[in-house]
Amino acid sequence: MVGVQGKSLVVEPVTRIEGEARIIITLDDAGRVNNVYYQVLELRGFEAFCRGRLAEEMPRISQTICGVCSVAHHMASAKAVDRLFGREPTETATKIRELVHNIYMIDDHLLHLAVMALADLLAERSSELRGLVDVARKYPEVVKRLISARYITTSIIKKICGRTVHVPIAIPGGVSRKLSKEDLEFIEKSLRELRGHLQYTLELFKSALSKSQRLQELSKREDYELKTYYLGLVSEDGSLNFYDGVLKIVDYRGSEVATFKPEDYTKYITERYEEWSYSKFPYLTIVGWRGIEEEGIVRVGSLARLNVSSRVPTEWASEEYKEMIDFFGGGKVINNTLAYHWARLIENIYALEVAEMITVEDRDLLISGEVVNLEGTPMYEGVGVVEAARGVLIHHYKTSLDFLVTEVNVITPTAINNAAINAQLKKIALRSHASPLVDEGLSSLVSDLEIAIRAFDPCNSCAAHVAGSRLIRVFIYDSRGNLLKVV
Repeated sequence: MVGVQGKSLVVEPVTRIEGEARIIITLDDAGRVNNVYYQVLELRGFEAFCRGRLAEEMPRISQTICGVCSVAHHMASAKAVDRLFGREPTETATKIRELVHNIYMIDDHLLHLAVMALADLLAERSSELRGLVDVARKYPEVVKRLISARYITTSIIKKICGRTVHVPIAIPGGVSRKLSKEDLEFIEKSLRELRGHLQYTLELFKSALSKSQRLQELSKREDYELKTYYLGLVSEDGSLNFYDGVLKIVDYRGSEVATFKPEDYTKYITERYEEWSYSKFPYLTIVGWRGIEEEGIVRVGSLARLNVSSRVPTEWASEEYKEMIDFFGGGKVINNTLAYHWARLIENIYALEVAEMITVEDRDLLISGEVVNLEGTPMYEGVGVVEAARGVLIHHYKTSLDFLVTEVNVITPTAINNAAINAQLKKIALRSHASPLVDEGLSSLVSDLEIAIRAFDPCNSCAAHVAGSRLIRVFIYDSRGNLLKVV
């Protein structure tokens, strides 16, 4: 519990997110919002129990951090282990990894849209749709299409990797198998079907945005905007890239702050802890820690990736991105948090186009190329960086001379976004809910806060389960911290 004076309202759990968290709202004596905290509750200690493991086991072990983001952890870990052993993956291996990673991005974005975000996007009022079941009753065709799309993405991952979760595809210096002609025929057919579903979801969102006054107002509200820095992975030419490249930082106006190699991340990113959260608070070293203040913090994820990229290098996704920019006023950088949803849908199109290009342009390489490089000079240290669905994911390992892991550091995108989530909640609460909270005002505040959280799509490692109809508990404390009432 946060050591604060005055009354506290605790929203527990935060619904429709991956993992378990709560919101603590502190009030003054008049019942007005004083501050808001987004508190991550899990403690897993994953880095500690990886010490002493064989380095080559890390791509397999690390992906068990999360069942939703497992492919991203697998790929980041594999890239770290590649460097640790000094083995440059073969061209075939790189293409297979990139293909799997792009399909994973689509799959993860679809999962978030269907289970977490859809009710926020389709509801005509905040209390109308509580979750996927309500959406399925009112929009059965929408849910059917999303489930069909995810069936396709998971089928492609299973075809390439052997299973859909905790995939055994990447090994030091390569991958465990090449693709067959039959594999490619299946993938190409699946991608053609997936294209129709992704177009449907994108048009669904744009239709909802054009018809819903509520959604338009939310997308224009000043309190949903954060003037932060942005961090993302880009190709050497500055274009959007999920799997490889350099890290780039821009400010909220779009001015470039720094571009650096992933292995140099420690020069630009520093981690700190706050006593009230189990999640770290990474910040930009060149900016310094200024507390939970929007102009001093950094964001990652779908919106950040588009903001830092000089261009989207595929035709369809590029056209859709231009439409999004026009909607938000024509500036290169978009700062509205709810734009994360639109950005994910554009990224789905981009990832599809990349997957299509790989299967066509690199067909012979995927079928007949070498899948693993066994040569190299050991470095005994490696950094692997990819874009997970939620943003920049960093794995950093050090080993002994016999390749036993001695140090592990994993920086997740939700940790990087932690300060931004807290800043966003505080801004919404102080600007739009300045009056003393009563029942209706509290309900409205909680709805606004949860909508903002779900736009970030935080992943706190393990799923939150909410049973029954009581989704929110409010704990009321006196000024000495004594619990007075649970509502």
